[in-house]
Amino acid sequence: MTRRAQPRLPRLVALVAAVWLLAASAVGPLAGRALAADPPTMTARVLLHGHARLGSWIAIEVHLVNSGPSISGEIRLQGGAQGGTRYATAVQLDSPSDKTWILHAQPPSFGQQLEVALVVGGEVMLREKIAVSLHDPGQLVVGVIAENAPRVTGTLRLPDLQNQQPAVIVPLAVTDLPTRIEAWSALDRIVWQDVDASSLQAEQLTALRGWLALGGRLVILGGTAGIGALGGFPDDILPYRPVVTVDVAPSSLTSLLGMPPKGAKDLPAMAGELIRGRTLATSSDRIVAAEAGYGGGSVTILGVDPTVGWIAESTAGRSLWPSLIPARSEGTVAISDDGQIVAAVSNLPSLALPPLGGLLLLLVGYVALIGPINYLVLRRIDKREWAWVTMPILIVGFAVGAYAFGSALRGSSIIVNEVAIVRGAPGATEGSANVYLGVFSPTRGTYQVAIPGGALLSSPISGDIFGGSGASLDVIQGNPSRVRNLAVGFGSLRTIRAEAQATVPKIHADLALVNGTLSGIVRNDSDTKLERPAVVLGGNVKVLKDLLPGEQVDVALTILPTPIGSSLSDKLFGQLFFDDTGATSEASRRDQTRHRVIDQLTTDPQFGNFGRLSTEGPVLLAWGRTGVVEVTVENQSANRVSNVLYYLPLPMSVRGTVTFGGDLIRSTITDSDAAFFNKEPSQFFFGQGSVTIAYRPIAFTGKLTATHVRFSLGFGPDGAVRDTGGKPIKPIPDSCFKEERDLVVNGVLQPNTCPKPIPPDQRDGMPEVEVFDRTGVGAWHRLPHLNQGEVYDLADAPKYVDPGTGAVLFRLVNENQDQINGYVNISIQGSVR
Repeated sequence: MTRRAQPRLPRLVALVAAVWLLAASAVGPLAGRALAADPPTMTARVLLHGHARLGSWIAIEVHLVNSGPSISGEIRLQGGAQGGTRYATAVQLDSPSDKTWILHAQPPSFGQQLEVALVVGGEVMLREKIAVSLHDPGQLVVGVIAENAPRVTGTLRLPDLQNQQPAVIVPLAVTDLPTRIEAWSALDRIVWQDVDASSLQAEQLTALRGWLALGGRLVILGGTAGIGALGGFPDDILPYRPVVTVDVAPSSLTSLLGMPPKGAKDLPAMAGELIRGRTLATSSDRIVAAEAGYGGGSVTILGVDPTVGWIAESTAGRSLWPSLIPARSEGTVAISDDGQIVAAVSNLPSLALPPLGGLLLLLVGYVALIGPINYLVLRRIDKREWAWVTMPILIVGFAVGAYAFGSALRGSSIIVNEVAIVRGAPGATEGSANVYLGVFSPTRGTYQVAIPGGALLSSPISGDIFGGSGASLDVIQGNPSRVRNLAVGFGSLRTIRAEAQATVPKIHADLALVNGTLSGIVRNDSDTKLERPAVVLGGNVKVLKDLLPGEQVDVALTILPTPIGSSLSDKLFGQLFFDDTGATSEASRRDQTRHRVIDQLTTDPQFGNFGRLSTEGPVLLAWGRTGVVEVTVENQSANRVSNVLYYLPLPMSVRGTVTFGGDLIRSTITDSDAAFFNKEPSQFFFGQGSVTIAYRPIAFTGKLTATHVRFSLGFGPDGAVRDTGGKPIKPIPDSCFKEERDLVVNGVLQPNTCPKPIPPDQRDGMPEVEVFDRTGVGAWHRLPHLNQGEVYDLADAPKYVDPGTGAVLFRLVNENQDQINGYVNISIQGSVR
């Protein structure tokens, strides 16, 4: 039996070997392919070509390709103003896959690079450096979207303003535009030419609308693509819809360009009928240039192409661009310093000092208990030696009582304190919200926070008041957005900044500026009660009663100059003293919080509190108590406290006799050849040379017939220029600038009545002033030397005021080598028809 079984063993070994070889031959190619598979690759870029501003969001496009095994992980980036936020988004890479993600982040205060990492299982698998160009808060950033962008950027010249900072001109493609409005905040202006607007994605068009409503300006130029290229822009943002191309005579463009050069030829222009806004230029009965406001921003269509022909070759375009693209104003889309609103978030009773009366009572009770009461009781029972035991017991008992007293003041529940600014557009219910969430914990803990809706979360720009225990914010983007492992110290508060789309109350307004008074009605068409509403125009305020749903109220507001140093928040709430620990009532704290939020809107980190809103028209400021975003804290029941400011621009018509001055007039630097120039809100500084300034009323529809141009030269806004009075002044005759031989008529020297030049040692530091005459051939005329602080009334005012825009041009000339400073207070009076 054993001998017969022996031959079976070689056959069994051979069978196993055959099976093994067959399996190896089948698996071998698969294993080879797996070994030969390329590892995943990652490329990343920042949209808007990497341009950003402190406090603004950037959109980072991350492209991942995977041909190997499936991967689950996160894309991460460390950023934020203080470097205190880690941004992440979950990724799933199947095999094979080719996907693109958008990660939003805020750039750090310093550095020009960020690092994007693909993290799998806690280990960094891929890294990619991306470049970021960070700009100062006051620096103008202009995006150019054009078929021939170099031609536009080559002719687009804007004067240097604050600290001689040049405007940043950025050529862009439609694909460089983010799909979320938050990532547009680094852009101040957009120039669009010969690019099909229908190439905008629906999300990009929505973001464009929001960007305009928050103060952005879109300038659309004529070109070679024709009127069809604008079909993708909706009618409700355009001043007119171009329907035909016409030839425009150079004389039709004098309101924009001044007098054309000799030999200037007709130009093709996109023309149509005015839908809304104001006309800038016409040809026959057709509109060829117009401007319309949209929320806090505007859209301008210039039907001609300013980059070719005699406009580009002459000096005409030199003053055109600054008027089309004004400097960046105060109160911008992006917040660069949020210190006021962060302080408002921390204004909770749980974080306040204990009441002084309670502390005194506790202290007196402790002294009495540990001293005379303890002694008297022990003496009564004749056990004074027990003091060695009773005193430690009393001390411990008192410490427990003090702790209980403090815990009762702070409460035992988590509190989420929400302070938000929600901005909308006239007649719309969609808006954008800046939300600051303070998470207060009575005990030390770590929490998982979620916010539905895909809000963008980050640390505050100016940092957390309580320091956040030195921990950074770990944000997971998506829907919902999450903050992972939020560490909150004992009795402390952590602040989270959120930006998201929001619903705003629908408001109907019919307001008109007539004879210096803003009057009309405001109606609440929403289902939300509006608390402490106020109509604000610049620094002028009309506080209204609370508006219930459907309720209407009359408005009458006399417009007056706003003096320097006045506070808009004081006009709304009165003067509040934040160190008053006795002001512990809910109403007082709510007013303190709202006071700080208004200060946030009117305070510039470089120049302080302006005391006004920098807008083209009136704004309704109103308050609500319903939270903007939903916040959930895992396994916790949180109490909610909300203070929401609704910032709603209102439409306004201008008609009849009106005086534009103070808050109703804007200034734009159109040219400067001075050795040094710096413009601040209250004055400007410049060296030897000249500065040209265009003073323009806020937007109006119709034609302005000017009757008076009153002005004074001083060292800041002083409110001295009123709608009456002023010393009559007219330019120095041109003959005064001729040689003496040119004053001889029939051999007789004519008497010289011209003002004598001021010797250098007698000059008062005030610049010489010239005004631009828009009639005839267009020329600059010098005025007699002005006395500082004296009000003048310019003769023949209609010669100097453009009837379409109301703009008047002043040129300040410094003939000294020393730097001078000054400010022009001006008012333009006339009638609008």
